[in-house]
Amino acid sequence: MLVWVKRLFLLYLCYLIICLIVPPLFHKTAEREAAGAIQTSDALPEASEGLRGASLAAPESLPQERIRCIDDNMEALLWRIRLIEAAQESIVLTTFDFRDDNSGQDMMAALYHAAERGVEVRIIVDGINGTLWLSGSGHFRELAAHENVQVRLYNPINLLMPWKINYRMHDKYLIADDFAWILGGRNTDDLFLGNYKESYNEDRDMLIYETVPGAGGAYGQIRDYFERIWSLSCVREYRGGSYTAGWLESHYQEVRNKFPEAFGETDWEAETMGTESIVLCTNPIDAQNKQPLLWETMMEEVKQAQDVLIQTPYIICCEDMYQDIAEAVQGGTAIEMVTNAVESGANPFGCTDYLNQKKKVRETGIHTYECLGEQALHTKAFLLDDAVCYVGSCNLDMRSVYLDTELMLRIDSPQLNAAIREQAEGLKAKSRHVFPDGTAVDGADYAPVGQSILKKAVYGVLRVVIIPIRHLL
Repeated sequence: MLVWVKRLFLLYLCYLIICLIVPPLFHKTAEREAAGAIQTSDALPEASEGLRGASLAAPESLPQERIRCIDDNMEALLWRIRLIEAAQESIVLTTFDFRDDNSGQDMMAALYHAAERGVEVRIIVDGINGTLWLSGSGHFRELAAHENVQVRLYNPINLLMPWKINYRMHDKYLIADDFAWILGGRNTDDLFLGNYKESYNEDRDMLIYETVPGAGGAYGQIRDYFERIWSLSCVREYRGGSYTAGWLESHYQEVRNKFPEAFGETDWEAETMGTESIVLCTNPIDAQNKQPLLWETMMEEVKQAQDVLIQTPYIICCEDMYQDIAEAVQGGTAIEMVTNAVESGANPFGCTDYLNQKKKVRETGIHTYECLGEQALHTKAFLLDDAVCYVGSCNLDMRSVYLDTELMLRIDSPQLNAAIREQAEGLKAKSRHVFPDGTAVDGADYAPVGQSILKKAVYGVLRVVIIPIRHLL
């Protein structure tokens, strides 16, 4: 009997490995309604259909949506608390990762207090991270148990359907009523919010303020997008357990004492800048292999631009992605990419794949800046010429393009474009500039650091291990 159990286990293990590795190998291609048109994903409902293939100029009938760029982790936490405090009717929080750490507890306490005053709170967390980090959290269970709070998990692990495990929700946004929302690349934990860690990730969010509540075009898109995700069959109710009542309300008072600046009046107009237009661009939302709609949307416009700057934590491309980049360069687009140097990158898989693929990256014709900053970079942005900015959650990797849900805001704002480019110049000064021909020049503030023998050994092993699974990283 025991022998048969072992055989069945090994058989299932082989089946599991095949289901995890093989299906994502088969990449889909994008099917677009109009060649050369910027469009949102077909995951958006009928309310957003009119934006497909349409001009991106802001229609005169739509009110202007104002923005604020948030690059500091402490500011990112404070602005989230401000939005939660200002909400009177509803709050939506969608996040890839939510942890019961310092900033996570600050967020839970603020959300709980909002629910206490009658605000409807809805939360979606990616199923793997929600199961790993929140199942054992009494604080999160207290939040989820509130009568005004609903929590769901996107595609939680189902071992009876292991072929679905690789499809994750990578979205990160917070919506307060119909007047303001935040969207970007930050998760809800200490690595991205607050100043609780000495070593953290530098990232970027966009705060969007609706000058006429509920009337902005991008606001309508993000609300519609959320409702579609919320009602998917792969999105399941979170089931908590026992908890200690009263802790979150007590911690809320501590949050007020720690961050009094987050609880005063906010002049939203003064804290934001104007834009020409904002459009939400997305991947499909179902837990399955995806058409690369977001990638195709961005690359179509990249190929029409003259000067493009890409910020990405790492680059893990397939041949089609390399070809798209090379075609843009051959067509006259000058592309620079700022990414983490392998000495300082926080993702060992991204670092080792870059070591393996460095020649292919150069052969596309892009100029790479390997940044060696004080903290690891987690920013995702495409800057096109002097006005257009794509900012959001999409990494320059196969997972973001073909497997995960992803969101990027296409923002037409010369002021924002100039501000991000100015910041990028500082990053480039801390980088090694690698030219397409392999020549490397150190920036003015580049300070090389050595790697320990252990780190070199780990990287050496990973360079081999990741080869068959790099499409999943």
